[in-house]
Amino acid sequence: MSKQQFFDDRMRYLSFVQNTNEKSKFCELVFPYIRRIRHDQTCVKILDAGTGDGSITTNIIRAFHNYHPNKLLSIFGKEISFKDLKSTLNKLSDRFMEHPEMLVTLTNVKFSEIKQLYKSNKIDGKNVKFLEIELSGCNTYDFQKQIMNAEVIKFITQFWGINSNSSGNTQYTNPCVITVFRTDHRKVTFKKYQTTKIPDNFDLVIASQAYRSRSTPEQKVRYVIAPLVRLLSDSGELLITHSKGGEQINKILKVAFDDLNAFPSLAKDLIHHLQKEPKIDNYHYEYSVPSTYQFKYTDTPIGAPSELFGREIDAKIEALLYFSQITDQEIKTLNRSNEQFLKLRASIQQCPELTFINEFFTIKKLKKISNH
Repeated sequence: MSKQQFFDDRMRYLSFVQNTNEKSKFCELVFPYIRRIRHDQTCVKILDAGTGDGSITTNIIRAFHNYHPNKLLSIFGKEISFKDLKSTLNKLSDRFMEHPEMLVTLTNVKFSEIKQLYKSNKIDGKNVKFLEIELSGCNTYDFQKQIMNAEVIKFITQFWGINSNSSGNTQYTNPCVITVFRTDHRKVTFKKYQTTKIPDNFDLVIASQAYRSRSTPEQKVRYVIAPLVRLLSDSGELLITHSKGGEQINKILKVAFDDLNAFPSLAKDLIHHLQKEPKIDNYHYEYSVPSTYQFKYTDTPIGAPSELFGREIDAKIEALLYFSQITDQEIKTLNRSNEQFLKLRASIQQCPELTFINEFFTIKKLKKISNH
């Protein structure tokens, strides 16, 4: 396994999610795209390309119900972490109460393999493990018990595992699919899907931090962006956000890591790479002008002892390291150098607010290329 490989540390991830407002700020950018979905569509298909703890997925459903309360929603989520899967499932009961005409599909397969689920019950020679959660009753208490019952937990524990391949990258042990729907809306929900419950294209694809920041543009395009673009329906749109750093963050990182470039390729590099490559398929694509947005570390309420919430400065350091995708090896090197660590700590203490910058851009599928 490569020593420079970054892996999500569970505690750092949860600390980052809870101590920053990144997800809510990104959702604010996504909501207008949900509002603009055509009103003549009978069924809208949305892919969350990495559900994480389920916060973005459930906010998408809330916004969809607000703008399209009577439309059928098929929301598809990809997540390899079984802990994040359980966190996402735990958030669904209220959403099924609010928006009953909905099909939720969750899988752990690669982006490039999602289309195969539509055609086959095998991925790379492995049988896909399927589980249906059919909700009965009329309240969230009943729904929650069914979504997280013993059968569901057993399925997740038995099949939703991960390991490392020869390159040191995480991969699933079994390709899995979980579908969740209300039995009293089954007829309406599956009217659109005569042969399968798995959609093969999407009206909206949402990719939040879907690749490693220090991956090359070629890797980001080959393994994430291009497969997601191929999943767009006609006039479908891919929304992408990733870390940019920002002047404050980059300045602090320089204190601890002299030669580190944590954010080497940004949106303009990815768009340039996409535009110079052969066409992804036989369609034209429109790329938005990249924009930035900021989010902050949420400080402890004034007057509350910070010790109740963990040491504030330590939590800020963890947030910085997670956001910048610092590897375990780099963290060990930093910890061995007491002087560098103290410099980092002092630098963060000098900042009254810790502000992070992300980039946002979109790729829209346009008309098919003429052969004439």
